[in-house]
Amino acid sequence: MATADHRVSSAGGALVTALARPEAFGGRDETVELRETHISWVFLIGDRAYKLKKPVTLPFVDYGSAERRRAMCEEEVRLNRRLAPRVYLGTRAVVPTADGVALAPAGAADAIDHVVEMRRFDEARTLGARVTHGGEYYPALVAVGRRLAAFHAEADAPEGTEATAALHAAFAENFDTLLAQSPDHEFACQVAALARFTEAFFASRRRELEARTAAGRVRDGHGDLRAEHVLLEHGVEIVDCLEFDPALRTVDAGCDLAFLLMDLEALGSPTAARAVLDGYRGAGGDPGDDALLAFFSVYRALVRAKVALVRAGQSADRARLIEYARARVALAERFAWRARRPGLVIFAGLSATGKTRLASALATRSGLRHLNSDPVRKRLLGLAPAARAGATAYAESFNRRTYAELGRLARQELDRSGAVLVDATFRRPADRAAFLGEFDGLPDTSVLVECRAPARVRLERARRRSGEAGAVSDADAEVVRRQSEDPNLIDDLPPARHVTLRTDRPPAEVLDDLAALLDARLARRDP
Repeated sequence: MATADHRVSSAGGALVTALARPEAFGGRDETVELRETHISWVFLIGDRAYKLKKPVTLPFVDYGSAERRRAMCEEEVRLNRRLAPRVYLGTRAVVPTADGVALAPAGAADAIDHVVEMRRFDEARTLGARVTHGGEYYPALVAVGRRLAAFHAEADAPEGTEATAALHAAFAENFDTLLAQSPDHEFACQVAALARFTEAFFASRRRELEARTAAGRVRDGHGDLRAEHVLLEHGVEIVDCLEFDPALRTVDAGCDLAFLLMDLEALGSPTAARAVLDGYRGAGGDPGDDALLAFFSVYRALVRAKVALVRAGQSADRARLIEYARARVALAERFAWRARRPGLVIFAGLSATGKTRLASALATRSGLRHLNSDPVRKRLLGLAPAARAGATAYAESFNRRTYAELGRLARQELDRSGAVLVDATFRRPADRAAFLGEFDGLPDTSVLVECRAPARVRLERARRRSGEAGAVSDADAEVVRRQSEDPNLIDDLPPARHVTLRTDRPPAEVLDDLAALLDARLARRDP
């Protein structure tokens, strides 16, 4: 069943203790295993699982009364039989006995609560477990995608839904909860930056989202498509559909699918995510383009971060759950960079302005590939990256050869993934022409980031770098000193694609400024 803390929280503690005894299930001579999530307890005994909903009222779920919990049990069974009819057996009442509690038919007059009865499944054979412990074969992953495409095609398409407004509101609720429970200032700043990105994306593509709603792309979906909810023992079965709020489940099909794609990437398998997406699209599913899916994945990653923080307030394992939330916010940030579709991002400027450090930091933050001219130059020379290259390596003809190869590699990555980070000085027009000559045309979202830093900062960086083992750049203090007398930086690209940033400050601050600039442009982008 769902992963959980193996403990009993205070809400409903007496009933949980009673249900944790084998006698509650007919006196069977078997051990009861207890699992806990942020909104339920699950009791495992023999070949059965029984889910008891917590008596909680949260901003996004209401299980506050016994009547409401019974209704939600019945709704959970109804909805989950769409994707896992073999697993969901029905609803049972929990009634008092002289020795504790027992199960009875649903709706029993003396019921004090209700549970969902399920067939127990092998947790080692879920998609999440398979991906975590050695991967899964491509055909099985494609089958998952095809099953979800068929599910979305068959699911109800509500009329008159305001799905875009609802998604916007759901984002806002996530941000409110994350900020209210933020563990520190840095976390809050990351969340606020993602909120800014979200508003920019909505401004850019709201009409497309609304058109997808009008075209019937919004479906009554699953709502919680995590890899651990995908069972592979009896074909493809998917459990634990979100039942407590139809608005969170009734979303664009791409947003429903994005939960699983996000989760697979969080498990370290973007290849598995791509295979599922291949199966979905191959079966006729239309989840939107990759940028839209990345945007939906931002939302899903933030949902998981929010849930982790809510659970952190209930659990003794607070530190681990906060780190989980941090990881999901970082994942949301990587997806946000994909959704921005930056295309080609060039970091240019004089030596020791921090281009490589900045591009490397963005590669870590965004997951985009980073290409640097120094290793390319050394490879063309047959040298190790940290080996020193002679003066001939920087002659005009070899510079052009280096920039042409850098352009070829960048174009190759751009064709493959739609975005790439490149850093080099790009000082000379001939070098820039050699680089750009490898492209038929740059994406209109591409940007050149001109890095600037005072001469004294650049000289200090060059001196410090010269003493570092493994340094790749050959630009020592003398090179930096000569370049200080050469102000010829890039001035032949369109101003709209040119951003100048001071880099004599922490890379994280510079990247925050770059993201803010790109979000402002995204908000103005013609959909």
